[in-house]
Amino acid sequence: MLAIERRERILSYLRQHEYANVETLAGILDVSSMTIRRDLTKLEEQGMIRRTHGGATIGQFINTQPHSEESKSRCPEEKHAIASYAASLVSDGQSILLDAGTTCMEIARQLVDRRIRVVTTDLAQALFLCRYRNIEVHIAGGQVDERTQSSLGGNVQHFLDDLNVELAFIGCTSWDLQRGVTTPTEDRAELKRKMFERAGTRILVADSEKYGRYSFHRIMGLEKFDLVVTDSHLPDYSHETLIKAEINLHLVSA
Repeated sequence: MLAIERRERILSYLRQHEYANVETLAGILDVSSMTIRRDLTKLEEQGMIRRTHGGATIGQFINTQPHSEESKSRCPEEKHAIASYAASLVSDGQSILLDAGTTCMEIARQLVDRRIRVVTTDLAQALFLCRYRNIEVHIAGGQVDERTQSSLGGNVQHFLDDLNVELAFIGCTSWDLQRGVTTPTEDRAELKRKMFERAGTRILVADSEKYGRYSFHRIMGLEKFDLVVTDSHLPDYSHETLIKAEINLHLVSA
């Protein structure tokens, strides 16, 4: 069997079952585990699959923006660990930008003892942080998105045009080495690019469950970020691939 035929059969199996380990695929195709690992490596390089510990899963396309209520229940320990490390990077006197989303909301909770200035588009973050006199809160106004309870649109971007911050913490629904950081809608992609533009240091905060997934609109490549913070459940192979690509990656234990 030719390699291209074998890889197509691997893809066919993954489309039906979503996940397969190396031993299962080796048995089905009657080849060695080493051959399957080489095939999986090639398919991941092509952006067709996502390698996991001991196997692979089909790359998942995210068609719509998850609702904030759904996101709250996903990977809480991982988000807490990511937020703890992210908050440790913030010093008194700094101006920071917090993207909308549950991971950045967790960062907000861990910044309450700092004397800082925070810019956000997220209503929940603004309402939470404005209780603390040591934090100066700026919210970018615009049309409120029902799914994320945050501001979107041209008015938000115009507001950000006049600001300069030292740090921006940017979240996402999906990230991948080949496809970069992606989002389901054009307005979110444009807003995140604007956030990126207005900051001196840009940090992506994204749990490992979102890795290998992708959406319709590309925001930018991972290499553009000064730092990517994720959790230690990122598969070893994906970790090694990102390091080889010279992505500045920091894993936190969850």
